[in-house]
Amino acid sequence: MLAKILVTLIPALLAAQALENSAVRVALTSDGGLTLTDKATGAVWSLKPPAVGGQAVGGIERLPGEPGTLRYRAAGFAFTLRLAGATLEYALDRAPEGSEIWLVNRSLEIGAGEHSYYAVPRRLGMLVFAEGEKPFTRRLRAYETGSGYSMAMLGVVKEGAALMATWEDPYVEMVLDYTPRPPRLQASLALRRSARAVKLHLVGRGGYVEIAKAYREVARQRGFLKTLAEKMRENPKVAGFFGAADFKPFAYMRRVANTRWNKTDRDVYDLNFTFDECAALAEHFRNDLGIDRGLLVLNGWINGGYDNFHPDILPAAAPIGGDAGLRDCARRVKALGGWLFGLHDNYQDMYEDAPSWNPALLMKNPDGTPRRGGVWAGGQAWLICSRKSLELAAREQNVPGVVKQFGPDVYFSDTVFAAPLYECHDPSHPLTKADDLHYKQELCRYIRGLVGLFGSEEGREWGVPVADYFEGLMSHRTRFQNPEQTDIVVPLFHLVFADCIPIYAHQSDRPRPDNPSYILDHILYAEMPVYFFGRHRYWLDPERHYQPPADAEARLVFARGGRFNLIDQFIKNTYEVLSPLHRITALLPMTNHRFLTPDRRVETTRFGQDVNILVNYGPA
Repeated sequence: MLAKILVTLIPALLAAQALENSAVRVALTSDGGLTLTDKATGAVWSLKPPAVGGQAVGGIERLPGEPGTLRYRAAGFAFTLRLAGATLEYALDRAPEGSEIWLVNRSLEIGAGEHSYYAVPRRLGMLVFAEGEKPFTRRLRAYETGSGYSMAMLGVVKEGAALMATWEDPYVEMVLDYTPRPPRLQASLALRRSARAVKLHLVGRGGYVEIAKAYREVARQRGFLKTLAEKMRENPKVAGFFGAADFKPFAYMRRVANTRWNKTDRDVYDLNFTFDECAALAEHFRNDLGIDRGLLVLNGWINGGYDNFHPDILPAAAPIGGDAGLRDCARRVKALGGWLFGLHDNYQDMYEDAPSWNPALLMKNPDGTPRRGGVWAGGQAWLICSRKSLELAAREQNVPGVVKQFGPDVYFSDTVFAAPLYECHDPSHPLTKADDLHYKQELCRYIRGLVGLFGSEEGREWGVPVADYFEGLMSHRTRFQNPEQTDIVVPLFHLVFADCIPIYAHQSDRPRPDNPSYILDHILYAEMPVYFFGRHRYWLDPERHYQPPADAEARLVFARGGRFNLIDQFIKNTYEVLSPLHRITALLPMTNHRFLTPDRRVETTRFGQDVNILVNYGPA
């Protein structure tokens, strides 16, 4: 009789531990783990019990919950599962103060094979396969350039079935673990402080392209996906970026003594361009080379030169023409038609020799000491708390004064999207990472609202709706400063945001005529380059012309023909390919990317339905 009762009860007990709809079945195991069964593909995804300090929580106890939810408790933590369509929300309702919980704990495991990998949004994006002889653990934090993620998601493909994890809180960190024998990849999502939930989306059959398309809708729901067409309705000048090459003269710079930039005992002053020469440079490109759309953004125009005396940027650098020279430069560039005139600034770094140096505005470490930034041309920089950055930018002697005097079309505020999200421990202006993101967005909105067009370094999803271009993200593709990089780079970010924002390479990542792969990268992604050029009026002085290495002849393929020096011919030739391509694709989403050969030397992209690009990096 007892056996008969148990047989009757077991299905009901199992059902009580599960959620199910037409798309997915989610089952809670007795140890607190989960299994997700994708009914469309038959794929089963397993999650181990959550862990704290490397120890799995155990001893689960069911809690009452609303219809469509499953709630339980384990080791002082309370969890809720909610199922909506093919998406499971996995939430932490309660946790002990100060704990880090791995809600996804060494799970979503994949093995070796070309149809099994992680799609990781590091910078542009990369694929990670379960391959290699050495084990590794890689931790990626929110919105960091070198060791972080640019989008709050992780894609997992297992034998052709796809799953996507997403989250909203910047206190979620991604951990990837690889062991070689047998080859195995596992993922963890570590939650701290305010982080409370992740979502697991079953994407169905597909790969990183389908995952990116699924994330595009998530990005729109979060307010990150704002297309260029939408931006143009607010400001038609956005169209000025379509097909516009980026030219950034480093006009003037003081390099402080006894730094990595200047190892002598005296300050060194570099005068590369006067304001008159900056205008002449743009006129040369427009009138002699036929560059009808360009972006001229001046570095080193400020008082003291590039990376000096921030936040005190005015008057304009006297040695290269002062305020009057800069006004005339702006007038001449704007008169070219099709060109955008821009200025480079910075509201993260403050220097001790700045007239308005004020430690009260700086970010503070937990012990109350000011937070150091990098050591740049102007010496040791200190980080301004983002709660105070807008106050500085809004001073009459800062952005408002610049706009009144020089009327730039574009403003570039350095480091906003390149720097990580910080915490500030000053009690008068405390910051969480979420606060830092908010105040950085507010700075972008303010400058963009005052000037019209705005850009910054690198690129993050949260910057897309508050900026008009990113500068640096393409350098993941060009492998700038890391030629031995082994990342399998894929345009994950671009598959989500290609029709939302133009992306350029870093301002120091400029192709010389003997670097054809740089141009191929930009053709493949349909983006415009940041061009290399000489100093002063280099085109008038043969001694200033670029001299290629002795073995460069075969690599000068894009600098041949014509009547100009190698630099100018390279700019002209490549612009005449890249600019029309970018004008065609600027408003189109990237809809596909594939590797066509096993060695990944041949790739193809698609924009919209009709623009297909194929690039062969190998032999013909």
